[in-house]
Amino acid sequence: MQKINLPNIKTVQADFPQFSFGDHNVFHWSPADNCVYYVSKELSTSQGLYQLLHELGHAICAHKNYESGVELLKIEVEAWNMAQEIATKYSLKIDQKQIDQCLDSYRDWLHLRSTCPNCDSISIETNPNYYHCFNCFQKWKVPVNQRTRHYRLKLTVPLSVR
Repeated sequence: MQKINLPNIKTVQADFPQFSFGDHNVFHWSPADNCVYYVSKELSTSQGLYQLLHELGHAICAHKNYESGVELLKIEVEAWNMAQEIATKYSLKIDQKQIDQCLDSYRDWLHLRSTCPNCDSISIETNPNYYHCFNCFQKWKVPVNQRTRHYRLKLTVPLSVR
């Protein structure tokens, strides 16, 4: 990771006093705490600062919860767009490659969730965390949290197997 002269956490806190900031083992935004959590040992790198600005982007956009995988991807894009705006305040430009890598991880997660466990067709989320395959009629449930182990719990036996 490249080290550059970055604004420190105290500067960011002073510029955004409407939010609290806390050291944690993972970067994230907590709407319940109104707190942007960061990993202090990573803030001396550009990638760490950009991740902080991304989480601050969630805070400024007032992101709370999401109902579907597609909605999660949408708010991730919004947070990165806001992070790019915030970065200009510090005369920084977030590397688009870093943004694309982060968004690709969500796209990959969404692709895994939407792949039918029976026939491997790409399917749609019919209700939050529930999918239905139009090819073989399989239904399945997936975990809510994108950080949990990936699994697809089959809910029905498809007609093609009966």
